[in-house]
Amino acid sequence: MTMQYELSNLVEAIKIIYVLGFLLVFSIQDYRRREISDNLVYVFTGGSIVFCSLTIYMYKPSPLYLVFSFMVPVLFIAMYLAGLMGEGDVYVVFSLALLYPVPPHSSLLPRSLLPPPLSITVYSTLSIVLVSLLYGAYTLIRYRGLLKEVPLKYRFIYPFIAKPMRLNEYLGTEFYYPLTLIELKDNDVKTTYRLHYDVEEDPRAYREMFKRLIESGVVPDTTYVWVSYGIPYIIPLFLGTIIFLLLGDTPILRLLELIL
Repeated sequence: MTMQYELSNLVEAIKIIYVLGFLLVFSIQDYRRREISDNLVYVFTGGSIVFCSLTIYMYKPSPLYLVFSFMVPVLFIAMYLAGLMGEGDVYVVFSLALLYPVPPHSSLLPRSLLPPPLSITVYSTLSIVLVSLLYGAYTLIRYRGLLKEVPLKYRFIYPFIAKPMRLNEYLGTEFYYPLTLIELKDNDVKTTYRLHYDVEEDPRAYREMFKRLIESGVVPDTTYVWVSYGIPYIIPLFLGTIIFLLLGDTPILRLLELIL
C-alpha cells in the first residue's frame, strides 16, 4: 500500500508540472496572438493520453464516472460547432479530461468527489463571470449616456460583454469584435446590434469595413461602436486548474450545499 501511494504521489507530481507548464505556455500564446501552437497541442494531448491510460490502470475507475468526466469536452465540442469556442480550446479541455478523468489519489492534493473536468470548468467560468460583473458595473456607471442609444433589449447586457470605442480607436486594435455593425445600404446608413460573434470571424474584415466607411465620409471617425474583447479562454482554464489543484472541489460542494 505504501509503495502504491508513493507511485501515486510521483505520478500526480509529474502531472502537476506537466499540466501547469503546458497551460502557462498556451496562456501566453493565446494572450499574445489568440492562437496556440498546433504542434504543442498535439504533444500535450498525446502525453495526456499516456497519463490517462496510466491513471485508469492504477485507479480502475468506474466506467460511469468516466462518462461523466468526458461529458465536459463533449459540451465544448458542441460549443465549437456552434461557433462559440475555438478549436484550440476544445483540444486543451479534452486533454485536461484525459489528464484528470478521475480525482487525484494523492496525499499531495485535496480529495475530490466531482469529475475534475467539471470542477476546472466551473472555476474557469466563475473567474470570467466575476471579472465581467466588476467590469460591467464600471461600464454601467461610466458609459450610461452611450447606453441610452443601445436598444433596450441589449442595454443591460452590453456593459457585461462589451465596451464602447470610437472608430478611430477601433482601427488600431487587434482582438476586438464589433457588436455594433454599421453598413451603407441603398444610400442609407444602417446600424444593427448583436449579442455575440463567431470565433472564426476575422476582426481585420471589420476594421477594413469601418475604414472604408470613414474614408468615404459615410460616418465620422469619432462614432462610437460597442466592441467585445475576444477573451482568451485558455487563461481562465489555467486559473481554474490551479484552483482545482489547490482546493479540489470543496468550494463547489459548499456552494451547492448553500443553494440546495
